[in-house]
Amino acid sequence: MSPIQIFIKDYKAVKSAEIDLNGITVISGINGSGKSTISKLLYYSLFYANNYEQLVQNKLWDNLLPLKQLMQSIAFDFAEYPFAKEVKNLVNKAHDESNLNNKRDTYTRALKSIREYCDSDDTENEPKFRRLRQIIENSILHQPSYSYSDMPKLIDAVIKSTGSWFDEAERLLTQRPFSLVKQKLAEIGISTKGIKISEYGIPFVGYRVSSVPLMSFARQVVYIDTPMVAGMEWFHDSLQHTEYWKDLASLLNKPTQHTSNRWLNNHIKDILNGEVYHDSSTPYGQNLMFRRNDGLEVDMIDSATGIKSFSILQTLLLNGTITKNTLLIIDEPEAHLHPQWIVEYARLVVLMYKKTGAKFFIASHSTDFVSAVKYIAEKENVSRSLAFYYAEEDKKQKYMYNYRSIGTDIEPIFESFNKSLDKISEYGGW
Repeated sequence: MSPIQIFIKDYKAVKSAEIDLNGITVISGINGSGKSTISKLLYYSLFYANNYEQLVQNKLWDNLLPLKQLMQSIAFDFAEYPFAKEVKNLVNKAHDESNLNNKRDTYTRALKSIREYCDSDDTENEPKFRRLRQIIENSILHQPSYSYSDMPKLIDAVIKSTGSWFDEAERLLTQRPFSLVKQKLAEIGISTKGIKISEYGIPFVGYRVSSVPLMSFARQVVYIDTPMVAGMEWFHDSLQHTEYWKDLASLLNKPTQHTSNRWLNNHIKDILNGEVYHDSSTPYGQNLMFRRNDGLEVDMIDSATGIKSFSILQTLLLNGTITKNTLLIIDEPEAHLHPQWIVEYARLVVLMYKKTGAKFFIASHSTDFVSAVKYIAEKENVSRSLAFYYAEEDKKQKYMYNYRSIGTDIEPIFESFNKSLDKISEYGGW
């Protein structure tokens, strides 16, 4: 059984697709056939499954943020009172606390401290209490505060709500319902209708999926659709709108590990006639740089696009991101490379799979890349881990495509892509 199975029906440009991820899986098709659609669907599905705990933390934080703002307001409005200083310290402690039970206890202690003060006979601060009631009504309980006869009872209601948020977080972490991932996918415009993605036969994304298991095959997923991200690690404001760019930039900023695969690193250095490194002396911190063999040093953001393409892989190798538990999703790696480096890139993919065990899902419409992967994989004795899929336009529905497994027979891809020669003949008058 293939570790990852993708089933898609009537989703955007994809009429149908049944794709089994192998060691190196390559999908091919013309522009607009849905290759990027499948790549992004696979990335986000695995990314959110692997980062389920963070989704829960984010949901809890969304609930707790108004509560934290309430307590900060109390610490400011009642600054001259000892209890306000205690509340401020507890809020800071709760914010830094990673253990859910400890975080819950800390927030509860802060709320009880507020309740104790509110229980005192303090008519002098009645205007401040009225303000607190309005904040609690509008931001936390979302119901009229006059439902509670006095401030202590109102704070008790906040304590109860806070406890329910933590109860929900614990339930989500224990049961890992798919609904949380489904909601996140919907927020970025991905519908799960007509989609099923499974790991070792167990669906974790799609229709009627109830829960998300802990991932085993791909515990780390990386999506590369442009080399231009290299060198932009510290320009996060420009990367915020695309989560996979932000994630890749963060991975590129990880420090180098001495245990990285030196052979592969030296191989990339030979291709580039240089190497990538981090310069920690810049105002941004660790800035990605390229050092050519003759000593020339260039900021990665100013380097040639082809150098960026290889430098991304070199950096991920050096910092230990690429391991046997990593799936790299690469969209059209040939787009910025001249023919010789397309072949070099294809060979590097095969060698990285062979040396590290990292898995690859690649969308390509380059005959050079496709044939290089096939024949180099055969030479390196890893062709059993290679699979090609080809997108054919549906005969009944124009602009919709069916993805057909062609094993390692790449002739259908060549037959489709070589139509460019017919166009040259037609327009050139051969």
